Amino acid sequence: MASETNLALVNTPAGIPPITPDAWRHAIETSWGMRCDFADSDPSPMYSTHWLMGGLHLSAAQVAAQQWTWLGEPAQTDWRHDMMVVNIVQRGAVDIEQSGVCLHMTDGSMLLLDASRKYTQTVAEGTTGISVRVPRSALAQRGLRLCGHDMFIADPASADVRLLRSWIESTAAHGQGASRTARALAAEHLIDLMQILAAADPAALKRITNADAVLSRAKRFMERNIGNDTIDLPAVARAIGVSHGHLSRLFARSGTTVMRFLWQLRLERAKAMLADPHIELRISDVAQRCGFVSAAHFSRAFRKQYGATPRDVLRSPKS
Repeated sequence: MASETNLALVNTPAGIPPITPDAWRHAIETSWGMRCDFADSDPSPMYSTHWLMGGLHLSAAQVAAQQWTWLGEPAQTDWRHDMMVVNIVQRGAVDIEQSGVCLHMTDGSMLLLDASRKYTQTVAEGTTGISVRVPRSALAQRGLRLCGHDMFIADPASADVRLLRSWIESTAAHGQGASRTARALAAEHLIDLMQILAAADPAALKRITNADAVLSRAKRFMERNIGNDTIDLPAVARAIGVSHGHLSRLFARSGTTVMRFLWQLRLERAKAMLADPHIELRISDVAQRCGFVSAAHFSRAFRKQYGATPRDVLRSPKS
């Protein structure tokens, strides 16, 4: 694929060389397991970029008129059984057929696709769009799993759907240049927002309740409220709607406690902030943002955990 950029390809991007038709065909075959046939013998210039954010794989492209036809397993590692695909058409049109269902995407359309099932798609000249691969395991941890596997286009008139689409577009536009910590947080929020698609098509996704889902909700609540030094077991249990006894038992089965997990989470977040070259904060600021009652308390806990002081990490060379 082409070199990376931090801009979504709403317009022809500056600084990105066009992809040759042969290189594009090869990329589609090896990565997607599809044959790409162009409508014209001399296709117009095409541009593409892709990058990782946490567990997400994002790509943006502007392409010539073409059709993708199913070949089977791609030459590279087949990710399609582990990921769901969310496609957004920013400008142009895409017609896609799967299991006898035909859908037409236009400007602003957002589609959820199980790419492990045979399909074909036809793309109009000059179409630009964004594709996000979302781990199925991450959806399951949030209480979502596929049951119908049918593709669908979310209602573009829905304010919730527009919110999700704008978040994806903003992530595509700015995520690549963000710090590692910010990218990871943004990816987690984006996966959380995929629940909007569950509401958009209840037949395709359904909520499940199990121990993993409860643990995941508890952990995400603590991650989002890490700076609150009053968080305790009852507060976490209330926030996710379970008894604190049940929550304690679930954490015990995984070999820890709620407060021990929160303690470890705070220290890991603090260490990442201290080591991040894009973040300039005083040690006291890091302590406060990570939920420690004082800088002294933070320093003692940090040294006990890592064998070095926060200042040692702050002064170490940043990669």
